[in-house]
Amino acid sequence: MPLFKIGDHVERVGPLVPQYMKFGQIVGVILHADLPEYLTEYEVDFESRRELARHIATFYQTQLRLVIEDSFCVGLDCS
Repeated sequence: MPLFKIGDHVERVGPLVPQYMKFGQIVGVILHADLPEYLTEYEVDFESRRELARHIATFYQTQLRLVIEDSFCVGLDCS
């Protein structure tokens, strides 16, 4: 069973994450029946409010963490 579901807000983890791709929303789940669960891949939509552009990228489960709505808005200034 995947850790995240479509619609979840996530944050990328790691030292070299650009600010415009730090917070996003899960838009796709790619399951691999022959691989361990932690290698599940997720398509994440990083919508840039400043550029009105969308950046969709694929990440492994270990590269993401779930964010609660308040934390998500702090990172994006959702006022």
